[in-house]
Amino acid sequence: MTKITILLATLALTSAFAPAAHASDRSAARTGAAWLSTAVKPGADGMAADAVVALRAAGRLPSAEAARRARALRAGANGYARTAGATGKTILALAAARSGSARCAGNVDLLTRLQSYGRAGRYGSTIFDQTLAMLGAHALHAGPSQRAITVLLKARGAGGWNFNMTRSGGRADDVTSTAMAILAARAAGVSAGNGTLRAGLRWLRAQRTAAGGFALGRRDRNEANSTALAIEAAAAMGSRDTRATHALASLQRPGGAFQFTRNDAGSRVLATNDAVVALSGHHLPVTTLHRTPSRC
Repeated sequence: MTKITILLATLALTSAFAPAAHASDRSAARTGAAWLSTAVKPGADGMAADAVVALRAAGRLPSAEAARRARALRAGANGYARTAGATGKTILALAAARSGSARCAGNVDLLTRLQSYGRAGRYGSTIFDQTLAMLGAHALHAGPSQRAITVLLKARGAGGWNFNMTRSGGRADDVTSTAMAILAARAAGVSAGNGTLRAGLRWLRAQRTAAGGFALGRRDRNEANSTALAIEAAAAMGSRDTRATHALASLQRPGGAFQFTRNDAGSRVLATNDAVVALSGHHLPVTTLHRTPSRC
């Protein structure tokens, strides 16, 4: 496949039908993206991959920078993409970069590697392996399979989803896992009217903090990452969570970066990567292909 054909095949935004972000939210996303573009250097780890997705969502990824970041992702992919989740995340970033094939990293066929992690529709042992693998397959116009969708839907626990994808015992259901499950299922074509997704979203909304946002396993503070993913999940289901959006925007600091909570900076890169996508009005996967790329 030629470079031109690949580029032409990359331009579908899956969030095109999501509720539109307000101008102030888009402005906050662009400011956050400007901070990310200097704070996160090209690389092949998870933060570097997430930054490419966030920059694309905010419309702050010039072609030269996209090419530079895509080269770095490919150069380190063989070492980083050693789990289903990391492979899926690399694919999502290369699709967002729109520079060369999102399937190929040198001699590494990322789709083949991703598929090798799947066993009877299950990828790895965590919700992130499962959902990022499904999102990556969708971004490449190569799935996910119906078995993967069934595994994900059946893994819903008492209310939402949990890190270990267990229906009883183990970890408690949490906002972040539930949001990721909704995003992956919706990208895979599961209807917003699906009973399992609607029940999961109701449970997620019931975890809202008094200040309007969300957190992981608690309700006494807003956390940027959980709040951002909850906003994305709502958008994927066709609604706009105004309270959560306001709560997330309040965590932005001078200079553009977002912090983990009001009183804890945490990882500003992680917080800003998630916040930029949510406030830009997009949700994962930010970019998908119109056709599956050729083998590497």
